[in-house]
Amino acid sequence: MKKPEFHFPEPFNKLKRGPAIIQPKDAGMFIAYTGLNKNSRVAELGSGSGFMTIYLAQIAKEVTSYEMRDEFLEIAKSNIKKVGLENVEFKKRNVVEEWIDETDLDLILCDIRDPEKVVEKMYSSLKEGGFVAAHCLQIEQAKALHLECEKYFKKVFTLENIIREYAVRDFGVRPVHQGLLHTAYLVFARK
Repeated sequence: MKKPEFHFPEPFNKLKRGPAIIQPKDAGMFIAYTGLNKNSRVAELGSGSGFMTIYLAQIAKEVTSYEMRDEFLEIAKSNIKKVGLENVEFKKRNVVEEWIDETDLDLILCDIRDPEKVVEKMYSSLKEGGFVAAHCLQIEQAKALHLECEKYFKKVFTLENIIREYAVRDFGVRPVHQGLLHTAYLVFARK
C-alpha cells in the first residue's frame, strides 16, 4: 500500500522525525483559528520533532517550546537549527509537574498527554483574548480538555479536520483511493 503524501513545505522534507508530528492541515487550523501573527508570543507544550515549532516560529515573534523527553528535545533543536530560526527557546520540563515561566502569552499550543491537568495554569498564563490550542489524539482526551476549559474560558470549541485529495486525469476526476483523513481532534479555548 502506498503511503499518503503529506505535502509538506520544502524545508520540512529534510527534517528528522521522531515522535508523531502535527500534519500541515492541522497546523494551518491552529494558525488560522488563533490569529497567530508577527507580534505573537507563544508557548508550546510538547516540542516533539519540532515541526509545529517551526510553523509557529515562522510567524510568531517568539516561541518557547517545552519538552520533557531528551531524545525529542534533541530532534526538535536540531530541526530548528536546520531551518535557521532564531526566535525559539527550548526548555526541558514536564509541564504537568512544573509549570512554564512565561506569562501574558497570545497562544499556548498544547500537545501533551493530559492537557486537562494544566487548564487553570494555561488560563493564568494567557493575556486577555489569548488562545489555548490543543492537539488531542483520542476523543476522550479532547472531551476531558474541552470540559475542563469550559470552567475557565469564555469560548471553547473542538474541531476535526478531514481532507481528501483528488486524482485529476484527462479521463476523469475522483478522490484518490488512499488518504490521510483523521489525524487528531483540535480543541480551542479563548480567554
